[in-house]
Amino acid sequence: MMRRYMLALSALLSVSSALAQCLITDFEGFTLGLNGAVLFRQPSFSGSTSTFLNAPGSCDIPNGLYNCSVISDEQAFSGTQSLKVAWLFRLNPDTNQPYPNAWLRLTTFNIPNIPNPAISFDHKVRVRLYVPSDTPDFYLTLGVRETGTNASCGGNGGTTGGIEWIGATSSQGNNAPVGKLINQKEQWLTVTFNIRCEPVRAFAGSTANGTLDGSTGALEQLAFTPVDPANLGPYIVYIDDVETIAVQPGDVDDNGCVDDADLLQVLFAFGSEGSNPADVNCDGVVDDADLLIVLFNFGTGC
Repeated sequence: MMRRYMLALSALLSVSSALAQCLITDFEGFTLGLNGAVLFRQPSFSGSTSTFLNAPGSCDIPNGLYNCSVISDEQAFSGTQSLKVAWLFRLNPDTNQPYPNAWLRLTTFNIPNIPNPAISFDHKVRVRLYVPSDTPDFYLTLGVRETGTNASCGGNGGTTGGIEWIGATSSQGNNAPVGKLINQKEQWLTVTFNIRCEPVRAFAGSTANGTLDGSTGALEQLAFTPVDPANLGPYIVYIDDVETIAVQPGDVDDNGCVDDADLLQVLFAFGSEGSNPADVNCDGVVDDADLLIVLFNFGTGC
């Protein structure tokens, strides 16, 4: 009897652990210059997109080698370090023209440090980005693998299961996803994927079907799709403070407090359709229902 109770308690704690929110990494404590070894592989790693990249070697930007997913202290949202990602698209050697559907798949697949980080699909994934002014505009999409893991948040969530796009409103040929537009430069941006509210599209694997069939999985990749495929780059992006956060009803701006700022966002977006942070009940339109959720939860967490 006691043994069955302890096993049940252990299983419950395991599930609770998997659902906990966490800071997956802030890239602190890793050796500067470490390339393709922390959370995300170097750009040329994925066979899905290496064809599109001009990546003849390791990371050596002064000598034109933009194959970087490197620990850097040049920019940081918090602390002193972040991940500097740099890549360059190339011309199609058969046509001497840009690939019309080029994109970059930046994957966490079995990386030495923080591989396949486990996440709950009931939470939001939040990423901080710094984009220098010379980097062309791009779309950012989250890729999750439906592993059904019981690993703790940020632990190894595994590599078996279908991969779904989160936040892609469409996809181009060769599966290039069109996600969130990133066009603000020279400042730290907070990009949030509210997994249960975002559009979902199938990417890879026999079980990928454009829906989330489970509640846990792994943060498998970030996808970068150029707005203008003719603009080969280089593209340089700094990534910091990759984390999951709980969904707080009515907290539109994710600052932990339901207040006037959240109310104003709903009011300003009132009547909008499609993906919108102010659509707090995820029904595709900002309306009275969203306003009531904010009002009923007003003051929570403040």
